[in-house]
Amino acid sequence: MTALSVVAPCSSCRTSPAKTDHRGLALLSWRTFGQSDLGPMELRMAGVRRSATRGPPRTVPLVTRRRTALYAALAATDALLAATGRDRQRRLTKPLLMPTLLQGRDRPTQIALACAGAGDVALLGSADAAFTAGLGSFLVGHVAWVVALRGRGSSGLLRQHPVLAAPYFAAWGGLNAYLWKRTGRDRIPVVVYSCALLATALAALDTGEPLRAAGGALFLLSDTLLALERFGDVHLPAHEGLVMATYTAGQALLAR
Repeated sequence: MTALSVVAPCSSCRTSPAKTDHRGLALLSWRTFGQSDLGPMELRMAGVRRSATRGPPRTVPLVTRRRTALYAALAATDALLAATGRDRQRRLTKPLLMPTLLQGRDRPTQIALACAGAGDVALLGSADAAFTAGLGSFLVGHVAWVVALRGRGSSGLLRQHPVLAAPYFAAWGGLNAYLWKRTGRDRIPVVVYSCALLATALAALDTGEPLRAAGGALFLLSDTLLALERFGDVHLPAHEGLVMATYTAGQALLAR
């Protein structure tokens, strides 16, 4: 853009013709992209305050872009391995996901992602003890996520529009109703965990940031698919791959 700025003459110019070359009848300058041809001294002499100009556009640091690319590659690889049942190879990819994602984040986010990473490693096992350990790690992780998200401040979205939470409560209630008779001795832990999962999704929604809200919803979807497979005997094509794809995408959007 180009703007024309006119600098009016000062009183001394009218009384001292000899100084006209410094403070002439008018100083005209074309400003291109917010930059003026006049120096600071000339502007002060003319009695005009120089307008502030915008700084250079913000860019994402190269190291951040590289970490993002590395995480995306790991997430895609792990999801593909999960979809094709290559559990042995996933012992190399899955433990690296959250440690890669947490680099450069604030402390509350790092705590949440570290708990998720511990849960990822635990769930590589097939024993009931491994599942219980993973469930406990993710439970603590959801508490950490709520603290981290609330620490960023609330937009007041849910207070102003509480109806937006209705689909989340409907999904939570429907899942627990379906699993109630199928979870056996894990019934209470599953209900407690699902409450923490719901809290994370609602905290993400209440930030008022669409991408974070999408992250919370994807996390809710991922754990729903996982619970349906483990307790409800529901198996979709490439089920574990879908679980991991929604999980890794959800974590990345929450941590952004």
